[in-house]
Amino acid sequence: MARIKHNLPNSAYLDNPLLRLVNRKHKLRAEIDFKKFKIGRESFDIIILDNLLRFLSDAEKRMFKLTLVSGYRSIDYQKKLFNRALKKYQKKGLTEKEAREKVLEYLQAPGASEHHTGLAVDIIDSSFLKEKGDLYPEVDQLQSQEWLINNAPKYGFILRFPKDKETETGVKYESWHFRYVGVENAKFIHSERISLEEYIKLLKKEKRNKIFIRTQYNA
Repeated sequence: MARIKHNLPNSAYLDNPLLRLVNRKHKLRAEIDFKKFKIGRESFDIIILDNLLRFLSDAEKRMFKLTLVSGYRSIDYQKKLFNRALKKYQKKGLTEKEAREKVLEYLQAPGASEHHTGLAVDIIDSSFLKEKGDLYPEVDQLQSQEWLINNAPKYGFILRFPKDKETETGVKYESWHFRYVGVENAKFIHSERISLEEYIKLLKKEKRNKIFIRTQYNA
């Protein structure tokens, strides 16, 4: 990780639940308890409500038509998705190990998905999704997706799996997957061009362990 150019935000603490790291090395063993709200069929942690709505509203004002593809997923639902994908590849003749490796290229194992937190949202250009029928990184070539990526930090979101960070995140580039971390943290992560994993390492190095209060999340 390159030398940090800016001071850490006031909300940059390991205890801040908005910075909870969920990945293949840090799996959830049980569901996180939080109050949910829904937009269409997708649910999210209510703590991101105002900022997510502003994010989408400002995009709409620019005449961008977007689709919320995924929000909160329970661990059980992730398990069903994962097993369904495994069976699909096994039916094609792959061994269980080969099928698992194939599925892990694009889907997290149960307990390892950020969608369990209610803080992650997949947003993609509607026309692209309709034409392609799925999520592909090259959607970032569209003005709508480029705007989302560049402006997400203003609303407290980061592009969770950026280019050239696969070694740190363990996930290939996803130009549609955004994670809420709070405005201060999002702007810092974006300006320093680091991943959430690198941010957590930095906070551990700086021993930022102060307990964070939920009512302060939107700072």
